[in-house]
Amino acid sequence: MKKRILASLLGAVMLLSALSGCGNSETDNTGNNTKDTEQKTEASAAETSGSGQTIKVWIPPYARTDAELTDQMFWDEQFDAFEEENGCTVQVEIIPWEGYKQKITTGLISSDGPDVVYIDTPYDLVASGAFEPLDDYFTAEEVDNYLYWNLGQIQGKQYVAPMLVGNASVLYCNMDILKEAGFDRVPETWDELIEYSLKIKEVRPDVQPFLQNWGSKTKGALVVSWLPYYWQTGADVLDADGKPSINNEGGLQTVEFLKKLMDVGIFDETITAAENPRDAFRAGEVAMYVGDTGSAKKTTEAGINWEANPALKGPNGDRATWIAADSLAVASNSKNKELAVAALKYMLSAKVMDAFHEQMYAMCPITKDAKFFDDERFQSMYLDEPELFHNWPAFENSDAFWDYLQKNMQSMYMGELTPQQVLDETMQQYEDFIR
Repeated sequence: MKKRILASLLGAVMLLSALSGCGNSETDNTGNNTKDTEQKTEASAAETSGSGQTIKVWIPPYARTDAELTDQMFWDEQFDAFEEENGCTVQVEIIPWEGYKQKITTGLISSDGPDVVYIDTPYDLVASGAFEPLDDYFTAEEVDNYLYWNLGQIQGKQYVAPMLVGNASVLYCNMDILKEAGFDRVPETWDELIEYSLKIKEVRPDVQPFLQNWGSKTKGALVVSWLPYYWQTGADVLDADGKPSINNEGGLQTVEFLKKLMDVGIFDETITAAENPRDAFRAGEVAMYVGDTGSAKKTTEAGINWEANPALKGPNGDRATWIAADSLAVASNSKNKELAVAALKYMLSAKVMDAFHEQMYAMCPITKDAKFFDDERFQSMYLDEPELFHNWPAFENSDAFWDYLQKNMQSMYMGELTPQQVLDETMQQYEDFIR
């Protein structure tokens, strides 16, 4: 409800701004608005040339806290060439992760906000009218060069351009432990995951065969512990009207499968306290877990002989998993949208992204002409199987929905809900919330 109120406030502020502009108009003796004419002329000139213009870019930090090259230094250096070419100034502001969404939402309401902004959960801001649709600013040839362009589609329009794509959720397997249990490859299906886990439990009782993070207090747990399995049933999170709808056959298959992990003894009552399977995997205490590809380097450095499966096959043979698709957007109230879009394209260019992935944060390339800097074991997955990947579905008050689902799943593991009740409760709670 708070988000809906905030969206309404945003629309109201934008409308009041427009009305106040009309109220201060000046007219000549023909009745024309001379100030508006001057402004439109200036805007038209600005759209064809960045000369003298200033645009603001807001983006969160990715440099390590002990890194010599800070995010501010990196982006200021990258924009030097852009500023020289366009005769403009780009003011980059690094916004801390804590409170990031609130900060940019407030900024987009004001006249001092960003022209280009980094966003990871765009739906509510799109619904409020905060972002400029990008469809008309990109040619078909430009779009074809992007590997994950479709992940920026919201309500049938391209409101955001994927920038930081990667950290896909994959099944990591300790091959030394699997081989002790008699397996020489990673599991490929739901049934094999259970088969492997039970055998590992028998051969290595000192090792947790498979672990999920149902002790987590954030929705991030769902991208490794729930969503991949749901998509592996072949089901969609959203219905034809763009609303969440998981109380279906795929939803029940998902929750029953996850409940089965406890029923057969792979999980026990401590599962609702488990928060970090990754560290336990690196310590050799867990044989298999689903985690992000960005953690591979440190896992290798920990001495783990690992292999990964990008996505298990669900009941009908479907393969799918979650991927991060944080994006860039252009503010609808930007005074120089053409220059803002040019800056956005520049940030996404192979030249800039290659430098970012090499110097700041290694992720998969987002364009066909960019380089691959991540672990080579993921290269084929990212470049040849983009159809596997799904990002957070975009819909109204999604944070509340995922919070209900996560808490209901935890209640199921505590014996308080059945799989069907998890789905019933989640949908009912969400519907009550948005009324």
